[in-house]
Amino acid sequence: MSTLKLSVGPAPKIITGCNKWHGQTSRFVHWEMHAGDALQVLRQMPDDSYNCAITSPPYYWLRDYGVDGQIGKEETVEEYVNAIVSTMNEVYRVLKPDGVLFLNLGDTYYSGKGESQGIDRKSNKRRFGLRAVDKSGGLGIGIQRKSIIGIPWRVAIKMSANKWVLRCPIIWHREHCLPENVKDRPSRSYEFVFMFVKSRKYYFNRQPLIEKNFDEDVWTIAARPKQANGIDTAPFPDELVQRCLDIGCPKDGSVLDPFAGSGTTMRVALVSGRSATGIELNPDFCEHAVKNLSNL
Repeated sequence: MSTLKLSVGPAPKIITGCNKWHGQTSRFVHWEMHAGDALQVLRQMPDDSYNCAITSPPYYWLRDYGVDGQIGKEETVEEYVNAIVSTMNEVYRVLKPDGVLFLNLGDTYYSGKGESQGIDRKSNKRRFGLRAVDKSGGLGIGIQRKSIIGIPWRVAIKMSANKWVLRCPIIWHREHCLPENVKDRPSRSYEFVFMFVKSRKYYFNRQPLIEKNFDEDVWTIAARPKQANGIDTAPFPDELVQRCLDIGCPKDGSVLDPFAGSGTTMRVALVSGRSATGIELNPDFCEHAVKNLSNL
């Protein structure tokens, strides 16, 4: 990965090494971006470091990001669940005792019908060949063809058996999302955002939900449109990140995203005055995020 050369603005922008960037905004709010595998990078971080984690790992067999070691292309559901849970166990360690995790996960259907012969126009990242969810055999869990797999809840249940406290499954109603091309079931318009904590007492500010008359556990937020800059990272919308911050992170807190993508969580956190740390496996996404962060 090449080292980026960033101009010096009102506050210093510092780049070090080939696997880590760090700098600060014009308001002197610190940020770090790590290039690498989330699990391995997290293992090098100290305990009890962050107030809040907001993240959306790659979904199971929905996109190919073109990098070795990416999560989401495991041959079995168990392997995928274990990969997410192992990473979240390290997030547990680096969160402060009163920290909060917001984990966004989408689901996948098992088709078992063999390799697709059609063209998926929704995303140029869906170029797999024969996916595990299209093979016969039920993915090692005996699931029937055309069944939704239940990925989010499989992850949440296993996390709950590994010290995490699942406080609330929040429904993200993805307003104005593109409808699925299906004829024999309802088209999906929501995803889960699980709110996890690690202690009985933790930071939570309910007031923003009350003041704005939101349905407290159903968040209607428009899906983010596809970016026109060639970086196809499936980012979640700024409003979703901001709502998580408002209720789950102190105003001067520190924020972590172990699957940073294009850096949405980091950018929104920094604009709000909170420090931010991101981890991203794809070097192109890292450089794209760093360029954006350097302009804050």
